[in-house]
Amino acid sequence: MISRYVPTLISGLVLVAASLMAGPALAETKAQKAFLERVKSVSTIDDAKLSDDALVIWPSPDVQTGLDYDAMGQQLCQEYKVYGYLVIWFMDSSKYRREKEMAMLQSYVCLEDV
Repeated sequence: MISRYVPTLISGLVLVAASLMAGPALAETKAQKAFLERVKSVSTIDDAKLSDDALVIWPSPDVQTGLDYDAMGQQLCQEYKVYGYLVIWFMDSSKYRREKEMAMLQSYVCLEDV
């Protein structure tokens, strides 16, 4: 009689395990979204997104030539382990707005020296 319920029990356990594994992933996505919103709220930044192992930043076009990218990179890299990026790419917002072409202004590597 118990053998009749084994497939149902196994299916239920698989569903529970899948939902437990999906929970942290959803929370992480919410945390990443909150982080990106904080980054975008800085007046010198137009947009930001996480892409694979990179944090991609589009500075405001009117200030992008005068920004201290090293200082910004150091500041943003303080949380790289939490949000899963290894490098920051600062993109040329002016060029993208004019020509719809992606061009990098500077990159900053967040990995610590070993």
